[in-house]
Amino acid sequence: MANSTYTGRGETVVVIDSGWSPTWESAARIVYQHDYANNDADARNPNADTHGALVTSSILSQAPDLNIVALKVIPDNTSTASGSAIEQALQWVVAHASDYNVVGVNLSLAGGSATSEMTTLLSDELASLAAKRVLVSAAAGNAGQNGTATDVSYFAADHNTICVSASGGDGTMPGWAQRNPGITDLCADGTDIRLTDLAGRTVTANGSSFSAPSVTAAVALAQQEAIALRGSALTQDEFLSLARQTGTPIAGTGYTDLNTQALLAKIGQLYGTTATPTVPDPTPGPNPGLGAPSTTTAAILVNAKGTAAAGVNAHFTLLVDGHAVGSATVGAAAKNYAFTATVSADSAHKVQIQYDNDGFAGGQDRNLFVNSVSVNGHSYAATDAAVTYDKGALDGHDVVKGQSGLWWNGTLVVAADKSLFGVQAPAQAQVAELQAGDLLGHAVSANAAAHGTTSDTTADAAGWTSELLPAFQYADHSLHAWYDAHDMAHGMAA
Repeated sequence: MANSTYTGRGETVVVIDSGWSPTWESAARIVYQHDYANNDADARNPNADTHGALVTSSILSQAPDLNIVALKVIPDNTSTASGSAIEQALQWVVAHASDYNVVGVNLSLAGGSATSEMTTLLSDELASLAAKRVLVSAAAGNAGQNGTATDVSYFAADHNTICVSASGGDGTMPGWAQRNPGITDLCADGTDIRLTDLAGRTVTANGSSFSAPSVTAAVALAQQEAIALRGSALTQDEFLSLARQTGTPIAGTGYTDLNTQALLAKIGQLYGTTATPTVPDPTPGPNPGLGAPSTTTAAILVNAKGTAAAGVNAHFTLLVDGHAVGSATVGAAAKNYAFTATVSADSAHKVQIQYDNDGFAGGQDRNLFVNSVSVNGHSYAATDAAVTYDKGALDGHDVVKGQSGLWWNGTLVVAADKSLFGVQAPAQAQVAELQAGDLLGHAVSANAAAHGTTSDTTADAAGWTSELLPAFQYADHSLHAWYDAHDMAHGMAA
């Protein structure tokens, strides 16, 4: 479902599941792995068709350039994870999200029964991720009782997850799909999802386990576009508002099916290539007007174009003082790419355009051309005295004067003067249409009770009872994948 511009390149999503398999994913896509079920650094599963591998494959089929962090929480040859293992995995994500540029987490695990928003002992981690704009997609479950049930899994009922119910992908909802009008955020096709492994064998899978990955992939693509165009990631409420506006209503239900291409088009329409930054209130807190902040907003425009090789366009990452702010893939025509960053006020800063995919293929040479870099309204030409070109690694070695043509991987560095980073008057954010949409921030009830329990009443390793947090299982339970030796007709779910 990814378009030619946004494929998830440079971003990472975390899959918390039963592990991964090289039968389905190239090892190059796995940038970090850990097994919290066995406490070791190998998250592979000896079952080539393990649930986590299929979930990961589904994500990559829609966002093929994503990096994957595989956190294994389900022991081999079982289908159940303890709450403590899942909590440890989430704690790792909170601690390392910025290190790996994590934009999303996929939780295709189900357990418990909730008919209203609720909190669990995992809610602290989920809230921390939401604050970082790392969006968590959680499967609603498949115990829909032919459409009569109105409950979802515990994870999906947390305020800080995106609750994903399965649809039929054709304007219907299967009877087994768990859903709740006050909790379900989005629906996505979870019926007869066809996945092909690296040997060409096809699997047909069913369940909300395979609806959540579509939302996870959409999150990654939307965040890549939002960062490129407006310089900041979407909040969960912003993402959901746009996804609902652009989704397809499921007739007679009040639920909305995800439409990723329409979502990406809407983000492009809203923010274009010259998004106006939102500047923080210069006098925050209960006593406004008592002093200037120590930080300010840098609005950065990079005017660039590139030449492609083997159909792949030039790509760059924008950094400020060595910290990644966003990235963009450029076309043959020069245009502006907008970013914003929060920086210390009244200090000089380095704005760095890092070209990272130089290549030559089929007689074509891939190159990046930077015409100018504008910082808070002041434009620097690529050849200005304040601009240098650090070839290869950004290490201060092999530095030459600035130039427009970046013929090799390297970083164009703008030494922006401190005068550009004074306290600024608030600018009007380009969000009027978004605010007019359905930003439906959920009401949170910290003491909301769960309705119903799982059959497992054993306390987990952390000493939590099932009344607080049950054992979690694959969110495709009782909906079995069918395997085709070749690309044959769809298998039917049991």
